[in-house]
Amino acid sequence: MLTDLSAPPREPISRDEAKLFLRIDHDEENDLIDMLIRSARERLEAYLNVAMITRPLRYETQGVEDIKLPRWPVIAIDQVEVGGQVVTDYRADLRCRPAVLSFALDKLVTVDFTAGYGPAADDVPAPLRQAMLLLLSQGYESRGDAPEAIPLMVDALTLPYKVVGL
Repeated sequence: MLTDLSAPPREPISRDEAKLFLRIDHDEENDLIDMLIRSARERLEAYLNVAMITRPLRYETQGVEDIKLPRWPVIAIDQVEVGGQVVTDYRADLRCRPAVLSFALDKLVTVDFTAGYGPAADDVPAPLRQAMLLLLSQGYESRGDAPEAIPLMVDALTLPYKVVGL
């Protein structure tokens, strides 16, 4: 199970950027736009298995030898617990996509780690920010309707960033 230990300090797209992209020049829908920005980020992060803005995360899994962390890029392994005890005897490959921790065990493993492209919106690659704007636009235009599939243009923009587990 993946948990955000704290929310991203900012979104990759500002409200002003979103309003400019959507050609909105009033403030009546600011709350909706903020929600759509957050929703677009969360949807892309889940679809791509990435963390856009750097933040601490926690992953819990039951006894496996190789743990593939569900978000990338991983900047650091902050703490690893096995059966409630902090351990340091593991191997970590953070450059691998997805990042992998390896050790032998049969207990609950909790990994606290930091992932993301950086702390600022500008650290997020431009194609991911553009994809967020396209999802934001889709959500704004089809509010109330059932969620649509990921648009082809979003898929094309994000394909190089998608982390696929083997």
